[in-house]
Amino acid sequence: MIEIADPEFSEPKSAMERLEEMARGEVFKPQALLPRRRAFLIFRAEDLDRVREFCSFAKGVDPRLDFIDFALKVHFKNENAVYVRRCITKRIEASSIVFVLVGKTFQDCEWVDWEVRESLRMKKNLVALRLNDEPSLKAPKVLRDHRIKLLPSGEEIRDLIRKNASDR
Repeated sequence: MIEIADPEFSEPKSAMERLEEMARGEVFKPQALLPRRRAFLIFRAEDLDRVREFCSFAKGVDPRLDFIDFALKVHFKNENAVYVRRCITKRIEASSIVFVLVGKTFQDCEWVDWEVRESLRMKKNLVALRLNDEPSLKAPKVLRDHRIKLLPSGEEIRDLIRKNASDR
């Protein structure tokens, strides 16, 4: 004989059972099954606070974004630079988009120049944007050489992130 318990008189669920139920609900949402997307960030360590603001903004637009960055303090011509370049190359390869985040100290940095050229060599989707709206902020030479437009931050970036998310 099979008895069907009346839901009104069933045992209360434990905290663990409630958490498991919530987790199952999250896992089986259609959004949860979408793949993660990696974004490589090119910036100067001096602009880290503005970069964090950008990451927070971008995560709000596309929560599937995972950010990869190297805030380098190793000189470009250092003996460890070959190893560092190899590590960076692997991370750029694993990325679906590269953000070049241009701040006040961005000009004439050998690492930035190399990372941009390496991203272009790999034919990565590269987006360059200003970290602030100062009129004196100009696109670095590497971006000008390759005719990459330096975009202002804001609504245009939101649309670009969304478009890129739907392309993948």
